[in-house]
Amino acid sequence: MTCKGWIAALYPQRKEALTALLSHHDAQVFSALPDPVPLNQEHLKSELLDRVHFSWLAPFLRTLASSEIPLFLGALSKPQSDGLAEILGYGGPLPTLTKVGKQALRQMIHSQLLHNQELVPLAFLPESTYTSLLNLTPHQLARLVRFLGLHDLAFEMRQIIATKELKRIFSSLTKKEGDYLNPLLLHREPLVFKRLFLEKWDGIKEHLHKLLDERGLNRLGHAVHDESESCIWYLTHQLDMHQGALLLKHKKKPTHARGDEILKRQVEALFKEAV
Repeated sequence: MTCKGWIAALYPQRKEALTALLSHHDAQVFSALPDPVPLNQEHLKSELLDRVHFSWLAPFLRTLASSEIPLFLGALSKPQSDGLAEILGYGGPLPTLTKVGKQALRQMIHSQLLHNQELVPLAFLPESTYTSLLNLTPHQLARLVRFLGLHDLAFEMRQIIATKELKRIFSSLTKKEGDYLNPLLLHREPLVFKRLFLEKWDGIKEHLHKLLDERGLNRLGHAVHDESESCIWYLTHQLDMHQGALLLKHKKKPTHARGDEILKRQVEALFKEAV
């Protein structure tokens, strides 16, 4: 099927000559397969580097001489170069690169990023609830993770009686986060992983967000436990490096009998909201 797809997409005029090279048995199987829908050239282009969160590129750039860093920053997308310039402390101008020079620099970054790891191209990943997440922007994916964490928060808030404490929690959330949380408080959360995580909270808003992200990554890690290595690689590298590592840490099958079903339903609902 893969062979038939490549021929249809790239060599339709040479179909007869190429299939003549197959054995008699393979030729029969080949002809019996349904004709695939040819992929357009956009599907065949590598988008891997543009999808990667800039934090994954920082370790490589830190090994370079200060005079080389702006060259590589100039080969990246603006969000990536801006993010890297901030964490690397670079405030100078970026050079104007030729098309060939930019391609060469990007290829070097690409090689460093993969470390000889072979990935299934995005266009050929089997469709699932979780491969759909790869269509989200980094901001949308980070938001989905945060909202998954609200399921854990809802469970803990049901145990809190003090009105003052409840108000302090809601004041630390955005309006959309609060609007999503309110209905969750009316129903018992069917899947609980870790209780009393709020005991670590010191009342600082940003620290609550960090705790929510950690709980959301825990849920997402359990949700994608059965996905392919390539899907997991793409997903973790769309998150920042720290969050990607946390997702991998939590990638395991839920012990709850209906865990897979519950997580899939929660992720699907949030995906629809994200897009």
